[in-house]
Parts: sequence; C-alpha cells; structure tokens
Amino acid sequence: MTLTANAGSCTCCAVKPSTTLDHEAPIADNGADVWRNFLPACKPCNDWKGKRTATEWLVDQKLHRERPTVGFDTRRMPLRMFHGFKERISRTRREMCEAGRRDWFRHHYGDTRHKNKPEMQAHLSTCREELGRYPHLPWRTPNVYQASRDVCTRHMCCGHWHPMARSLNAVILAESQYTAFIKAAFREGLSEGDLTAKLIATYLTSSTKSNSPVEQLSGVSVPAQRR
Repeated sequence: MTLTANAGSCTCCAVKPSTTLDHEAPIADNGADVWRNFLPACKPCNDWKGKRTATEWLVDQKLHRERPTVGFDTRRMPLRMFHGFKERISRTRREMCEAGRRDWFRHHYGDTRHKNKPEMQAHLSTCREELGRYPHLPWRTPNVYQASRDVCTRHMCCGHWHPMARSLNAVILAESQYTAFIKAAFREGLSEGDLTAKLIATYLTSSTKSNSPVEQLSGVSVPAQRR
C-alpha cells in the first residue's frame, strides 16, 4: 500500500522508484512501525534522511543553503528535489490516509504475506500490474452493491461479483481489434466489461444496425470481459 503511493515514486526525490518504507517519525525517536508513519522512498533518500523527520530534513537543507560551511547536512539537495518537497510529503500522506484506498488494499492484498524482500517485491509487481490494467484508480469508483461480508464491491475491479453480472466467453478477436477495444475503454474511462455492456445496450436500443457502435469499432464483435 505504501510503495504504490505517489505513483510508485520516491516521495523525497520524486524521480527514483520507491523501494523502502521510510519512517516519517524515526523508530529511534519512538516512531510507530505502522502504515500511518510510512512514506515511500528510494534507498538513497532514505539513507540520506537518516534519523530525521521530513520536516527536520527540510529545515536542515534550508540552513545548509544559507550556511553551507557549518555542516547542517552532508550535501545540498538538487533544486528539483528541494522545491515542492513539503507539498509532496503532504500530498502523499493524504493519499495514504484515504479510507477507500486503504480498504481496497485490505480487501485485495490483506492476506498477502512475505518472508523476505524478494517475496515482497514479487507481490508489489503483481499489485502494480493489476493497477496498470485499470483506466483509473479502482477505489475511486462506486460500490455496486451492499455485501453481507467484508469484501470489495468496487465497480472497476469487483463489479463482476454483482448478482446481475454476466460473462461472455469464447469471443474471438484479432489482436488489432482487441487493441482498439482496450484503447476505446481507456478513452471512455471504463473497464473492458463495462464498455462491453455499454456497447450491447446501445446496439440493442439503436434504431438501425448500421449505426451501431459495434460496426464503428472497425468490425469488432462484442468482446468478453477480461478480469
């Protein structure tokens, strides 16, 4: 949940991929080892920040720019990193505290366990691949029904569990046709299944078959929803 925040980039430099969990309040100062105290960071920035909070690090950098010979820090932050530093920290913390986002990760990855860092990176890659399949963040979409159990019911990712959901199988498409369909779904801001349903509904209610959206997609027949 932490390492996918800030678009998977380090909160500090905003350039390198985040690979470590930075404790905003350091463990050395009794900082809690919980998600509320985490920020995504690359290892070089995490090591450079050391036992300081992000605010303390920024203050040290401001003083280091004014008095570089005194030794408030080991070196000077690049301008691209220094400017907007505080805003990036605040924005990432707001993202981390978003209740819908936390619920989505709890529902989808709450049972995931890892014994070492390579296993954690494997789970992270799986998560990033899943998120990459959606045209927008799934936790921003509405719940499609009230579940009796504590499970995800978001429209974008788990709408296929809805009692009225239907699956279409064995639809054969050329690679170019399926690529065109994926791009159309992205432009519409819909999942592939939602666009399929929209095309079917529009086709069934259109006055003439020649004006149907199916023919407008270069002969693409109604596709199956891919999860």
